[in-house]
Amino acid sequence: MNVTLTHLRTLVAIVRHGSFTAAAEALHRTQPAVTLQIKQLEEALGLKLFDRTTRRLELTAAGAEIAPTLVRVLQELDGVIDMARRLQSKGVGTVRLGCLPSIGAHFLPALVASYRARHPGISFFLHDALGDDIVAMVKAGEVEFGVTDVSPKTVDLDVQPLWEDRLCAFCPLDHPLSQQEDASAADLLKHNLLLLSHGSGIRRLIDAAFAMHGSSVLPACEATNNATLIGMVHAGLGVAILPQSAIDPRIEHRLQQVDIRSAGFTRQIAIVKIKGKTLSPAAEDFIRAVMAADRIS
Repeated sequence: MNVTLTHLRTLVAIVRHGSFTAAAEALHRTQPAVTLQIKQLEEALGLKLFDRTTRRLELTAAGAEIAPTLVRVLQELDGVIDMARRLQSKGVGTVRLGCLPSIGAHFLPALVASYRARHPGISFFLHDALGDDIVAMVKAGEVEFGVTDVSPKTVDLDVQPLWEDRLCAFCPLDHPLSQQEDASAADLLKHNLLLLSHGSGIRRLIDAAFAMHGSSVLPACEATNNATLIGMVHAGLGVAILPQSAIDPRIEHRLQQVDIRSAGFTRQIAIVKIKGKTLSPAAEDFIRAVMAADRIS
């Protein structure tokens, strides 16, 4: 017979209350049921744990040796069960996710703030990185899931589409392009273009989009992150082509956003995770919040 939690709880109750009768009352069981549990525990351990007379109950020498350890084991198991319940109820836990810098800057903060208002015991680790790096982090288990642009390399992952993110041209308010409602790929080539450097998913998308329209682009300046390109726009160096989600119009009100009407200047934003992997309850719950949230506009 195996030792069960019921056996351990019965033993602890008897040690704590000093009698089978008092233990039965505390456990809301009958005394014969308590007696049976101790008999089964003694059989499982091959040891007699209690000496009983009509006047007193005391642990045997063997019982006195192992009872403290069994009590400690039960306390640790109760702690594990309590932790599991708190994790399930989102009382504690950490959500670890990878995200594109633009998503981490303009989309997720408000969601995280709202979620923590409901579940203050949940902490967050946001690792912002380029799309390929996010996929690598998901596959390596460094984060539970990613919010990123979808690439062909994600075929072995579970992909849940969120929205289509348009690339737009951003220029100063007094730039000639700011007078246009939208622009074609050919229109953009008439200006000094500021692009993310080779190696980024956005640059690959831009190069492919121009190639789709029979042209190539030689940028006036390149940079490795969005903030640098925005600074270049403010300095009057040219027109930046960036995802719509990269700019918060509430902050960057000095820039004019010009839509690109030519095909190919879009990317799919999605949640990516390992197929078949069970995430933490908090992570699964936060994904539902992300899926239900309004997209970046």
